[in-house]
Amino acid sequence: MNRFRCFWLCVWLSHAAWAQSGTRPLLVGASTLPSGELPLREALYHFEDTTGKLTIEQAVERQKKGQFGLSSSLTVRQDFGYNTAVQWLYFELETRQKASLMLEIEYANIDDLELFSIRNGVIQSLGHTGDRFVFSQRPYINNNYVFPLRLLAGERTGYYLRFDRPNAILSFFIRLWPRTIFLHTDRDEYFAWGIYIGIICLVLIVAVVMLLATKDRIYLWFGLYIHFMTMHLFSDAGLGFQYLWPNTPHINEFAPVYLYIWAAMIAQLTFMQFFIRQTAQESRIYRWNNGFKLIVLTTLLVVIGIQLSDVAGRELFLYKFIASATRYFVIALITLTALSLWEHKRRSSLRQQEKLVRYYTYALLIQFSGFVLVSLINLCQDKGWPLPFDVLTYVIMGVTVFLDIVFFSYGLAYRYRVARQTNRTLELDLLTAHQQTQQRVIGALEEERQRLAQDLHDDIGPTLSVAKGYLSVLTRTEKTDRLMHAQTLLDEAAHELRTLSHQLMPRHLEQTGLAEAIDETIRKKSGMGTQFQFISLGDVKRLPAQTERLLFGIATELIQQVQHHSQATEATVQLIYHPGHLNLTVEDNGPAQPAHHDERSVPHLLTKAEFLNADLVIEANDQGHTVMLTVPFPTT
Repeated sequence: MNRFRCFWLCVWLSHAAWAQSGTRPLLVGASTLPSGELPLREALYHFEDTTGKLTIEQAVERQKKGQFGLSSSLTVRQDFGYNTAVQWLYFELETRQKASLMLEIEYANIDDLELFSIRNGVIQSLGHTGDRFVFSQRPYINNNYVFPLRLLAGERTGYYLRFDRPNAILSFFIRLWPRTIFLHTDRDEYFAWGIYIGIICLVLIVAVVMLLATKDRIYLWFGLYIHFMTMHLFSDAGLGFQYLWPNTPHINEFAPVYLYIWAAMIAQLTFMQFFIRQTAQESRIYRWNNGFKLIVLTTLLVVIGIQLSDVAGRELFLYKFIASATRYFVIALITLTALSLWEHKRRSSLRQQEKLVRYYTYALLIQFSGFVLVSLINLCQDKGWPLPFDVLTYVIMGVTVFLDIVFFSYGLAYRYRVARQTNRTLELDLLTAHQQTQQRVIGALEEERQRLAQDLHDDIGPTLSVAKGYLSVLTRTEKTDRLMHAQTLLDEAAHELRTLSHQLMPRHLEQTGLAEAIDETIRKKSGMGTQFQFISLGDVKRLPAQTERLLFGIATELIQQVQHHSQATEATVQLIYHPGHLNLTVEDNGPAQPAHHDERSVPHLLTKAEFLNADLVIEANDQGHTVMLTVPFPTT
């Protein structure tokens, strides 16, 4: 019976003590959440200081008087909406054994933050920090605000958290962790950030390489979009302050979270214009897009200018203006992008372009879904509406940016592949047109050669024969030296005419083949200065008639140049048939200076070689000259 009375007396005393303090302590080690953190939500008490001048001693007095009310948040997120006052949170911890804890404020953009502890009536500050102080002033180096807590066995300690972020939305997560679990979770979070940033850097390097290789500015704007969105995430998560400007907290006053998202909008819209090849000549939305980009850029510069001007009351004006402008900019961006894609799809007649636009639309739906979700969360926070779930906006944006990278990178790869296929088709068409033009020109030249040969054979040849007949009659009665010399000249002219006519239009080329035609030409050249030798090796393979005529023309041209210009005494012509190609080689023992390959003949030979898809090699040394033509056999 006495034990029963003692039990109820203890219960009554503990209840009386709790009623006097007005708060319920959190027993450390009694329970934990699935994540490993301690359930701090039902142990938090809140007080709003509208004057902004409340000291810690005055806050303690108000807490003892029961003026701190239990936090109404349904989650570990504390939502205060649009804030104009200084906020206080209070909680008590009790432990039966020694404990090392970490209090984490998961929000990087609080201006002023200080944690006090009350132990045995002694008030102690555990850290005074915020994004208006240098980063090294934080009690624990972390992108969020973290305060180490140390409890002794059987000790009950009260904690007062004072935070101030006027003229802005104030919403953050407050978590209490056992130190070992926090260190493990924090390490995993930084590791995930490292992988994420590594992927971003890799994508940016690829974008720079593609920009330098292709000179296509779409990769510049793609890289700028990824950069600005990453800097937005860095600013929102506190990593920018930690790693980029830790000793310049003044940068945080410019609201880089919003300014970077505005710059990303400009880059995003320009990237879209390059992606769908939107131009002023083909699109009526083009000027609206450029006008929107100019408005965003002007607004960005105005905000920076106002912040630099140090005008009184600018914080209140800037935040409301920036928040409202961001929402309107998001709506305008979505509208202009949708109109641009609809217009391009309506005008595009290429199936590949339609597929590209459709794919880009799917990617934008994911991106804009993230923007809209973040805007709705910000609206709920602005109005102070409680959210039924715990999620950080930069986590949503991080996932959105990652999906952007995946989808847009694939879209750029597909766009590059389509562009290469288009360029390859254009190059093939151009090459085909060039070959057809060459073929028509060479065909016309061949017809002209045949006509000239026919005229020489039918007109000038008979005329020379008649003149020779008249001279023959005269030499019968009067044999003078002049008449005999004139008859010799006529004989040489007739011989040269027959040779030239044969070279221009060999009668038996189509019947006997290339080797026999060249051999016949060389036999007719024998005994006329240079001693020629002809060699033909390999299994003879007939080529198209036009190809053989061109090769015969090249061979006779080279033979004539050796005979008249090289000052050579010996020359060799080789025609060698290989399994896949044909070699035509002309060698002589003339002087080292290739006088017979002058500025007119070499381009002429190169043109014919190009038409035949052949390789032409011309060499000159002390032993003479060598011209080798390698002609591939046509594929069947």
